[in-house]
Amino acid sequence: MIAHIVSTGDEVLLGDLVDTNASFLCTALKEMGIGVQKIIAIGDDVDVIVSTIGDISLQADICLVTGGLGPTKDDLTSFACSKAADDRLVLHKDALESMRLYFLKRGLRLEKRHEKQAILPSGSKILTNHNGTAPGFYITINKCLFVFMPGVPSEMKMMFETEVKKVLAETFNLSNEILIERLTVFGLPESKVGFLLNDFETNFPEMRLGFRAGFPVIEVKIVVYDTLHNEKKSQSDLGKAKQWVIERLGENIVSPQGLSMAQEVGRLLVQQKKTLAVAEACTGGLISNMMSDVAGCSEYFKFGAAACSDYAKITILNVQEETISEYGAVHEKTALEMAQGVRHKADTDFGVATCGIASPGEGIEGKQVGTVCIGLAGPSVLEAKTYRFAFADRHLNKKMFAVTALDLLRNHLAKQS
Repeated sequence: MIAHIVSTGDEVLLGDLVDTNASFLCTALKEMGIGVQKIIAIGDDVDVIVSTIGDISLQADICLVTGGLGPTKDDLTSFACSKAADDRLVLHKDALESMRLYFLKRGLRLEKRHEKQAILPSGSKILTNHNGTAPGFYITINKCLFVFMPGVPSEMKMMFETEVKKVLAETFNLSNEILIERLTVFGLPESKVGFLLNDFETNFPEMRLGFRAGFPVIEVKIVVYDTLHNEKKSQSDLGKAKQWVIERLGENIVSPQGLSMAQEVGRLLVQQKKTLAVAEACTGGLISNMMSDVAGCSEYFKFGAAACSDYAKITILNVQEETISEYGAVHEKTALEMAQGVRHKADTDFGVATCGIASPGEGIEGKQVGTVCIGLAGPSVLEAKTYRFAFADRHLNKKMFAVTALDLLRNHLAKQS
């Protein structure tokens, strides 16, 4: 089965918008056992869209198209599809009704100007948009099933999960169940992870191994596509494969359940009935943001302070003036006093702190860019460590500093479990 993905919109070609839709759809199709052969990006040009659809209709079995379904003049996908299919455009009653209900639920009125989004090829069937106004639709042209979805990622993802999966499964009789195991890895580059797991498919030929880098962590995914013949055996084999991966990656496994670093730290804090506060200089609140992105974090994450200035460190976190005078703002002793100070200020079980140099221009004599000192204070721990990374980019350093700080806490909590 051949699948193509098409992303439309001048903003994609101009580089104003990062196309995350194609990445999501490649992963989603792979998990359904469908391989993507080609990804195409095209602008808001009717002739180019028509030509692209015509070519793909003779080459692929499935084509997922995103973008161009909105109410503005540059939303041309429905018109281009009708030309490619040699079909007429009609005001689709089901599409109009789905839009009316969307507006009604939000206390709004469907106006005439919105109707453009419900004008679709007569031979198409609609896909409900649960997160937005523009309905999607699907239609077969020559040998290919075309599925058209909005370009807004939240709308597209919801539509794919709630509508498109079912259409693909029914159309192509995708009855095989797919089993997936995800593991989160930190502290190794992707090339090293790949090297350590190089002979995976030799040992487990019926499975596939995938990697997804989300700097600075890596997701390792083990996939079994065909399990209906013996699901119990597949589950057992998948467990053996997962253990094989864990043994080779060792302490670099953050979560064998595929949780993010912040989720895993939160899970361990809840399990041990502990609480956390953080004090951040060089990371500027990034750790707090990561922790607060996890639902239910208020149970264990109590306080965060972005104490970038020496004044804030001294007056809020009770870092000793003598410490900064003698050792400087970037030092293990400073980081440790910050961790102790924020722990005391918030009355939590653990305090974590960062101070470092994230980019050029913050230079401190004797300290190179990429240096971070991390302090950890808790019931049975009082330590600080210095790490040095080779990134020249401020944002990469901040991310690495923040995840490293959480990993220091994670390792301590894991040893207490």
